[in-house]
This record gives sequence, structure tokens and C-alpha cells, in this order.
Amino acid sequence: MFKDLVFGLKSLLNRPYKIGILSYHYPQKGKSFNGVAIHVSYLAKELAKLGCDVHIFTKGDSKHIHKEHYNQGRIVVHNLRVNSPSTLQNPVMNKRFIYALFDNEVISEVTKEHNHEKFDIIHTHGWLTSGAFIVKHLNNVKWAHTFHALEKNRLKFMSKEEREYYNVAQWIESNVNHADSLIAVSNHLKEEVLKNYPVKRNKVVYIPNGVDLEVFNPKGNSQDKKILYVGRFSMEKGIDLVPKVIRKVLETNKEVKFQIIAPLIEGMPPSAEKVKKEFEKLSEDFPERFLWIKELVGREDLAKLYNECCIFIQPSRYEAFGLTTMEAMACGKAVITSNKGALPEVVENAGKSIPLNSGLFAKEILSLLDDYRLRERYGRRGIEKAKQFSWKKVAEQMLENHKNITEKEETQTTLKSLI
Repeated sequence: MFKDLVFGLKSLLNRPYKIGILSYHYPQKGKSFNGVAIHVSYLAKELAKLGCDVHIFTKGDSKHIHKEHYNQGRIVVHNLRVNSPSTLQNPVMNKRFIYALFDNEVISEVTKEHNHEKFDIIHTHGWLTSGAFIVKHLNNVKWAHTFHALEKNRLKFMSKEEREYYNVAQWIESNVNHADSLIAVSNHLKEEVLKNYPVKRNKVVYIPNGVDLEVFNPKGNSQDKKILYVGRFSMEKGIDLVPKVIRKVLETNKEVKFQIIAPLIEGMPPSAEKVKKEFEKLSEDFPERFLWIKELVGREDLAKLYNECCIFIQPSRYEAFGLTTMEAMACGKAVITSNKGALPEVVENAGKSIPLNSGLFAKEILSLLDDYRLRERYGRRGIEKAKQFSWKKVAEQMLENHKNITEKEETQTTLKSLI
């Protein structure tokens, strides 16, 4: 009897901790500007280094479900087949429909893998949680959820077409009430969660995003007066304000260049198409000084672009963390952001967080262009701030949080089965 008990405990201790990460977004071919995708990618790598087996369930590009194995098999990426119906002509409705299909695939594939070898915990990222809700109760598995935004609040700042589905997003996201642990990537977002959901304060944990300091670090001083914007083509990111800021800056300062990395997306709503035309007009009016990268770039190339600029801007209407801002800070760049969401929390004294106004943004850019010493001061502070956000530390905090949820119950279950 005693030997069986010891053997059971040893098996429990030696078995790799198995985590199922559920995320619609994940870097395809190593490239993505989506903060959730980047977070999941780095988190999985660091968890694998800590000895975990990590299974990522995400939307794949192919027509068939297939698996990819990384890090000596410690990371398994399950690319789920999600095909949109050809009958849907509304691009926004089509996107929302694909989200629902993805959640259905999650239930089937996660359950299949769980039956093969049980998960210790499932961990959702983003707002698609209805699949996880069913998986949790169907398989009696613990569930942690990371908020990268509050979808029902984020939608308020998106296009008119996206806002039509506010009630649907609110209903889906409300499933998080049933998660065993809630994680927020900023203190601001943590308070937002507590304000919007009837959960106890000790159930919501702050674990931030990280930054890859091996990739994002200072690499020489930029000789050009170049301003950089990096972001998705979305109203929440303030993309509609960027052309106005650029025009005011370029018309006032004849030496400065403005570069944006803003990949176009399929099925853009009319409001985004209008902004696209404004950028095209800037390309015509300032062909040598306005540079627009319309495709995704890899992490190394992105770090190079950060290092080539002297000021980075992020005029977001809603921001739960501000990963691109942190990456720019890690490269020693002065940053100017809006004072929305968690951006002031991230920036602190490494730049300026100002009211969201295109005229004010242009004024602050022009002023900082003429103040080299202040830019350098902001840059040094940003480098030091970024050192606090290593992905290794993020993964250690995450694993500790997961085990706080699961270990007590697992030990009790094992003891009961052996007695």
C-alpha cells in the first residue's frame, strides 16, 4: 500500500505539466502584429523551457487540421481547420462567423487531445471563451483566462460596422465568470475587469506582457529624423488620426520622414477604406518622406525599424498594454502615446502620454524633434523600464499561477485513488 502511494506521488511529480493554450491568434510563418499572437508564441517557448508540455490550438491557414512540433516536441501547434461559408458577403459578419466556427473546433480537438493524455490546465487568450467553457465542464479540467483587452469595451472604439456586434461579443466574453483564474496584462486592465465582472479581487492576477530583449535593444543611433508608427489597421489603434498627424508634421518640418507599418486587412469596412485613401494621398504628396510598409515584417526587421527612428508614436483609443510601445522603449526610443488605457502605466517617465488629438500629437512630435537631450533621456529610461518585462519572468509567474490552481486538487485526487 505504502509503495503504491510513493509510486503514485512520484508519477505525479515526474509527469510534465501539460498546458492547453487556446488562441485564435498565433504567428503564421513567424510573422504577426497581433499582440495576443506574439504573447502566446513567447509564453509557449518559455513554458517549454521550464519543462512544460504546451499544446497550442489556433486557427490554421490550411484546409486540414494538422500539427506542428517545436522545441523537441515540447510545443505542439494544432492548426484547426476553419472555413468560412461562401454565402456571406458582409466581411465583418464573415469574420464573426469564423470566430464561432473556431470555438466549435476547439471543443472537439481539445477534448480529443485531453482524452489521449489529460491536460493539467487549459489557458485561453483573447475574448473567444465559449469553447473553453464547454471544454472545462465536459472534461473536468481547470481553466485560466488571460485578458488582453475587454472586448465589449474595445468594440466601442472600433468601426461602426464592428460595433453592430457588441451584444454578441459581450455575451461570449461573459463566459469568463466560470474560469478558475483571470489574468490581466496591466493593472489598468485588472481594474477594468473588476469593474465589469462580478468576480472576487483575488481571482484576478496581474501578469504583464513581456519583451524579447535579445531582439529589441539599442543598436546605434539613428541619423535620420524619422518618426515611426506600428499598428493594425483599426480605429481602436487611432489609425484614422495618423494621416492627420503625418500631414501636419511633414508640412511643418521639411527634414523629417514619417514611416508607418500598417498592413492592410481583407474585407476592410468603409471607414477603414477612407483612411487607406488618405495614406495613398500622402504617398503622392510626400513620395520621399512618407514611407508605408503594407505587409507583415518579422521580429528582427521590426527591431531594425525601431532603431532607425528617433520617435515612436501610438495614438490608440483603447490599449490594454501597448506592446509595440514597450518594444520601442527597449530599443531606446522616445515615445509619444495617447493617455488612454494602460499606456501611461507602460510609459511612465520614458516619454509622453497626452490627450488624443491629432493637433496635439503633431505639436509634441515637432517639439521633441528639436530636443535631442530630452529624447536621449526618454530613451535611457525606456531601456531600464523594459528590463523589468522579460518573457522568462512572465512564464515563471504564469506557471506559478497555474500550479496554484491545479496542484492542490491533483494531489488530493491522486491520494484518494490510491487509498
